[in-house]
Amino acid sequence: MTMSQTYKIQFDQLEWIEVGDGMRFKRFQQGELQLRLVEWDRSMLHPNWCLKGHIGYMLEGEVEIDIAGKVFTYTKGDVILLPEGEEHKHRPKVLTEKVQFFAVEKLS
Repeated sequence: MTMSQTYKIQFDQLEWIEVGDGMRFKRFQQGELQLRLVEWDRSMLHPNWCLKGHIGYMLEGEVEIDIAGKVFTYTKGDVILLPEGEEHKHRPKVLTEKVQFFAVEKLS
């Protein structure tokens, strides 16, 4: 994308990136940030802890996120705020057929 196109991001014009294991996303990168539209389905398994930081806005569905041993439930309209690091390690479990959220993340 050229600089003049970065003021408006149209996810419906971006291709899905299929990760497998019930996860796919659309991604836009600029500088040190990436913006993603993420979908998980019930088959998505996340056996390992994630140490990356995420800010997300739930668009659809329900997910439990185990954050360092404490479980939080997120549904449509909730904001997910996960700082990076071992003390905030996390892994999700999808509770509905599909979860969709918008995420802002640092590339590192």
